[in-house]
Amino acid sequence: GECGEGAMSSRDAEPDAAPEVGPSAKAVASANAKRAAFHADLASGQWAALEKALDAARTPPSPCDAREIRAEVKRFLRLHGQAPGSAPFLLGFRALLEAQGGRTVSVAWRVDPATLTQSGGDAFMRDAVSLLSVSCNRRTDLETPLTTPPGDVSSAKSDREVTAPKESPVIHEDLPLNAKWLAFSPPRDLGDVDLYKLLVKLPDRKTLSFANPAGSIVADASLPGDPPRDVESIAFGGNECTPSLGKRRHVCCMLFIVAVVAALAIATR
Repeated sequence: GECGEGAMSSRDAEPDAAPEVGPSAKAVASANAKRAAFHADLASGQWAALEKALDAARTPPSPCDAREIRAEVKRFLRLHGQAPGSAPFLLGFRALLEAQGGRTVSVAWRVDPATLTQSGGDAFMRDAVSLLSVSCNRRTDLETPLTTPPGDVSSAKSDREVTAPKESPVIHEDLPLNAKWLAFSPPRDLGDVDLYKLLVKLPDRKTLSFANPAGSIVADASLPGDPPRDVESIAFGGNECTPSLGKRRHVCCMLFIVAVVAALAIATR
């Protein structure tokens, strides 16, 4: 009838609107804002912890204690040596010691403070600061803003070394830690033999070849009026001897001595 003709079939009816799938744009924006606030609070806490650790850090004794430095290096390696995030820090620290050996001038390591806050958590940061405070003097005169280049590499010994400007340094104590380089120099009385002993304890470059050294080396960081640093002859190879080469020569010497003793023992029978 008319009722049947006037009625719309179910196929002609307007389909219902599809239900929304997943969170709304407003919910996504809210979640992103919360996540950003969380990371901002986390970063703020990390920088505050780093600043507190640096403020509490002591300077190396005078004269420096090479045995204490070696003990601190061994402690750091025991706790963090296998952590993947520690490799750039260890390579940079190694580069500092290598650069200082055999030089009459002081060198310095200029490093982004994020290397300390983002490599392995709070424990890593505290122990890295402890290692640096025992083995190095902090060089606030070299802590320029991160927005400036670390230095000039044109006259440096390698592409990881820079030369510091010779004009009067500008101290940037008013800058927050996350806006400036940190800089450290080994004590001037830490001798080349002691530097060599520290390098022997550190992982070599081949072991950490999957990473790049953090920061750069200031090739001449001596202060005006600093006397020339004493240069020592390193056992098993002189000043050009690397730790790996020194180890090999040391083993060869020991094998030769053992062979001589054994030959003498056989001859006297």
